[in-house]
Amino acid sequence: MENEEDVYPLLEKTTPSERKPQYPTLWTLMAVTVALVLYSLSICWVTKVVIQGPSRPQLHAPASNFPHPDEKEYVIQTTGKRGNAWTHGLVYGKSSPQVDQAWFDMLRPFNTRVPAERYESSMNNRSSVRLSDGSGDYYVTLTMYHDLHCLMRFRWFLDPQYYANKTWEEQANDAGLMGHYRHCLWSLLESVMCAGDTSMRTFHWDPKKPAPKPDSPTDRKCVNWDWLYKWTLDRSFLLSDRMLSHPKYGLLDEWLKPVNERKNM
Repeated sequence: MENEEDVYPLLEKTTPSERKPQYPTLWTLMAVTVALVLYSLSICWVTKVVIQGPSRPQLHAPASNFPHPDEKEYVIQTTGKRGNAWTHGLVYGKSSPQVDQAWFDMLRPFNTRVPAERYESSMNNRSSVRLSDGSGDYYVTLTMYHDLHCLMRFRWFLDPQYYANKTWEEQANDAGLMGHYRHCLWSLLESVMCAGDTSMRTFHWDPKKPAPKPDSPTDRKCVNWDWLYKWTLDRSFLLSDRMLSHPKYGLLDEWLKPVNERKNM
């Protein structure tokens, strides 16, 4: 019979208390650590999704804004009142040359010039008319001034006899005029939905009526209008400056009519 020690050479004749303890290797410890970290991160992610909902992509302000939102100045002000005497007159003032001039003054920066470098770096190859003064600047209108133009037109709508020498019925039957008003209504609707102003307007109880009564004044973050108006005014021009030249009809006057045609009349 073979020697038992030869058959089982790896067996040690030691008692359990005499055996050396077995320690985990370094790789085992690292694997366990990584597993625990990944597990912890997954728990944190699931918790965030449950509490906050899935993450949404962060959108940055369009580069086509001019000025860029980061350049603007903002103020906190209470709106919903009748404002100062100037803005009150724009809305409630009786139709007159003075009120009309106030609107025209507010719309003075309607025709805006944008430096070529700024325009071309932000408009994704979308073309626009260039000024004819050799500067290379582009001709644009800022949306806020287009919307103000529309509000002015709606003011005209409220007094058709003064502004169009027409009755309400005649104004309503003027297809071209009503088409312009619908265009303006659409533009204002788009602007409201795009801006999505979420400032809160409150209510109070009226002791004489059961329904809650809305409060007009509310605090809002607004652009500093004085700053913005001056900023755009410094970058605008008048049509009477004759800076627009059509490639076919040539230089245009303040009525956007070819200057050469007027000379030949």
